[in-house]
Amino acid sequence: MSNSTWTSEKWDPSNPPEISWIGGAVEWSIVTVFVSAIGCLLSPLLFFAIYQKSKVQNTANILIAIMSLTDFVNSLLGLFYFGATLALGKYPVGEGKVFCHLQGTLYPALAMTTFYILGLLTYERYRVIVVNKKIDQKKCLQSVALVFFVLLIYSALPWLTDDKIGYDELKATGAACFCGGGEGKFEHDALLFTNVCLFSITIAVMVSFYAKIYYHIKKVFTSVKSGDEEEAVGKKKKKGGTPKEVKILYQFIFITAFFLCCWAALATQWLLNSLGGMFIYEPHLDGLVGFGCHLNSAFNPVIYGAMNKTLRNAMYDVLPETLSHWMYEKTYGKTGHAKNERVLSTSMANSDDASGESEEHD
Repeated sequence: MSNSTWTSEKWDPSNPPEISWIGGAVEWSIVTVFVSAIGCLLSPLLFFAIYQKSKVQNTANILIAIMSLTDFVNSLLGLFYFGATLALGKYPVGEGKVFCHLQGTLYPALAMTTFYILGLLTYERYRVIVVNKKIDQKKCLQSVALVFFVLLIYSALPWLTDDKIGYDELKATGAACFCGGGEGKFEHDALLFTNVCLFSITIAVMVSFYAKIYYHIKKVFTSVKSGDEEEAVGKKKKKGGTPKEVKILYQFIFITAFFLCCWAALATQWLLNSLGGMFIYEPHLDGLVGFGCHLNSAFNPVIYGAMNKTLRNAMYDVLPETLSHWMYEKTYGKTGHAKNERVLSTSMANSDDASGESEEHD
C-alpha cells in the first residue's frame, strides 16, 4: 500500500487494501483510537462542568458546551472507525459502508461547525472586553444551528448525488474512508476547496480579534499600573509572576499553533485534491491526518476553555469594581484624554459586567 499511486482508476471496493505495521497505518490507528478515547472522556467532563456552573447562562459557556458535544461525537467517530480498522486488519469498506458514509457526512459538518463556534467565541470575547457590548445570545445560537444544517447538507452532497457533486474518495473528511465509493477519482472539487477557505477565514478572524483583545488589555494594564494601584485597589500588589496580558498572548499563540499543526496536513491534502493535484499516497500521511484531526477533537475544548478562563480572569483580577473615579483622576488628571477615558471606562464597565458572572470561570 505504501507504494500505491493515486490514479484516475477506481479502487475495487470488494478488495480494500490491508493495513500493515510497515505502512504505518496500524501505529497511527492505535494512537488515534487512544486519543479518541481521551476525547470521549474529556469532552463530557467539560460539558458537565459548565452545566453545573451555569446558574447565569452566558453565551461563552453555552458555545463551549456545544463545542464539547461536537468534539465528543467526532471522537466517537474516530474511536469506532479506527477501532474497526484495527479489528479487521483493513479499512472497513465492505463491512462498514454505511458507517463510512455517516462519518464522511458528520465529521466535516461537525468539524467546520466547531471552527465556526471558535470564531463566535473570539467575537464574543472581543465584544465584551473591548467594545463593552454583549453578543445577542438567541441570534448567536440560531446562527450555529443554521451553519450546522447547511454544512450537514453540504457534506452529504457526494453521498446524496452518488458522487455527481464532489467525490466520495475523501468525502470532505481527509483520508478517512478514502476507499468508500468513488475511489481514486481526481478532479476539481469545490467542496474540499471551500472547507480549506472556511478554515483559513476562521483562523484569520481569531488572529485578528485576539490581537485586538491583547493590545486593548495591555493598554489598560499599562494605564492602571501608572497610578497608585495598590492604594486604589486596596490590596497588595502582586510581585513576580507573568503579567496577565502576556499569559493571554502565550495561550493565544499556543492554541493557534495547535490548530495549525493538527490541520496543516489535512488542509494541504484538501487543497491539493481540490486543485486536481496528483501525488504518491503515503499511509503515514493518512495516519497523521486522522491522528491530527482527532487530537484536535480530544483536546480542543479543554485548551480553549483554559484560554477563555484567562481572558475572564484578566477582567476580574486586574480591573476590580473598587477601581474608583478617584483612581482615574489621579492617573489622567481631572480633564484626562478622551482616548484614555474610553479605554478605562470601557474596562471598568466590563468589570461590572463580570461581577455578575464571577462564579462562572470556564
